[in-house]
Amino acid sequence: MPMTVTSTEAKSQFGSMVKWATDNQDEIIVKHYGEPALVMLPFASYAELLELRESARKALARQIVEKLRQDIQKENPVIDQAEAYREAGMSESVIRELLEGDAQYLDNHR
Repeated sequence: MPMTVTSTEAKSQFGSMVKWATDNQDEIIVKHYGEPALVMLPFASYAELLELRESARKALARQIVEKLRQDIQKENPVIDQAEAYREAGMSESVIRELLEGDAQYLDNHR
């Protein structure tokens, strides 16, 4: 369970708070004027958070690109996925990566 401290406590007890957070692998919520202002967390938790953010960013980008591809194919139903990606301005290396991802997605959702 996270620890909660004031900003004054955080300032005066920083070293012991770092030790507590790493020993317990838990977060410390720092309040400033009674309101949560920041969180201290173990580096492993931070690294995990960064991975989750990157995964979410990639998923959103993939949704945007897929919507664009679908819109282009609706306007030009005779073109295939690769050509739709080209029409959207994607480079050949990005197109290969997207098509591989499309194939993996289809394999995982059958």
